[in-house]
Amino acid sequence: MYQRVVLSALMTAVLCSAASVSADHSFDGKWVLDKKANNTATTPAPDGLQQRIKANNNNISIDSIFKEPPNAVAPLLYLGIMTSTLQLKGDGSETVNQVGPFMQTSKTTIDGNKMDTEWVAKHTSGDVVNGHWTRTLSDDGKHMTLEIKESSTQGQSGNATLNFVRK
Repeated sequence: MYQRVVLSALMTAVLCSAASVSADHSFDGKWVLDKKANNTATTPAPDGLQQRIKANNNNISIDSIFKEPPNAVAPLLYLGIMTSTLQLKGDGSETVNQVGPFMQTSKTTIDGNKMDTEWVAKHTSGDVVNGHWTRTLSDDGKHMTLEIKESSTQGQSGNATLNFVRK
């Protein structure tokens, strides 16, 4: 009987420890653009950008907050980043989101501390924009880097590396 109690207590401690480790290394949480970090972009990062990432099994929801640009036009580089809510699936299956006048089709995979999203957005005019996002968590789970690559059929392209801190 005593061995069962000790074994049960030990198993509970191990499971709690494992749960806290995986929680620290998950993408879930509120992420705020780190203005002190070395953010690089062909177009300035959205002012006040914050992302709240919520994962439920393979369903990933990204809610973003940012200051609207003065001209009310979001740069193509941030297509899908400067949107209120974006739905993704972490198992590589296809997801479709309406992003302004674009229909954005994406496939996302998660491998440890890395989340890759390959996407194509089609404008109502027929123009197409292709892109790739790579989100990478730091080993301590407190920082996230978002690498953005984008190009359009109109010859426009851009790259950005944005650094976030967990709040």
